[in-house]
Amino acid sequence: MKILFCDWNGTLLDDMPVWNNARRKTFLTFGVEPPTIADYFQELENGDYMEVYRKRGITASREELNAIYGPEYERGVSGAALFPSVKATLQRLYQQDVRLALVTAQHENLVVPLLNKFDLCHLFSDCAFHVLDKKTVVAKIVQQNGVRPNECSFVGDAPSDIRHAKKAGVIAIAFLNKYIPEKLLADADYYIRAFEEVANLL
Repeated sequence: MKILFCDWNGTLLDDMPVWNNARRKTFLTFGVEPPTIADYFQELENGDYMEVYRKRGITASREELNAIYGPEYERGVSGAALFPSVKATLQRLYQQDVRLALVTAQHENLVVPLLNKFDLCHLFSDCAFHVLDKKTVVAKIVQQNGVRPNECSFVGDAPSDIRHAKKAGVIAIAFLNKYIPEKLLADADYYIRAFEEVANLL
């Protein structure tokens, strides 16, 4: 068995402009100039977005931040689409008995409606939402399935995805979606520019 762990935002779903707009509004609501996308992801060391807000003096709770971000994101995401070849590639891997796992920092209520919309739910054996410590979730799923970590891969677009994959001992695949500077993903094992390329690495 092989396992492919997938990030959601910016990896399967092309929603970066929507995410960025919601993120910017969250910062601006507290009178703080939002960091650039590059700065945001460079500062996102451990995958917990709270660290970026705290660094800029925003002391609001996670719930308060999500109360701003969530509705703003929902307003714009209806027009977002999957990246090209995502569904076909996932279906192909599923038919080849590759176990697919979705591990995302996004809240479940913002992801599940889109999984249903694009008819992807049945393809994933595991789904974990609002995950801030991805390495622990990945390692747990690997162990539960009795698979060697080096037979598993994680594909994501953020530097924190790559760091968590490496810490979990799985192969780190960086999806270069043109939104996040490639230099921030320098530690990945492999790089892909089109999602379909992931099938060649498994």
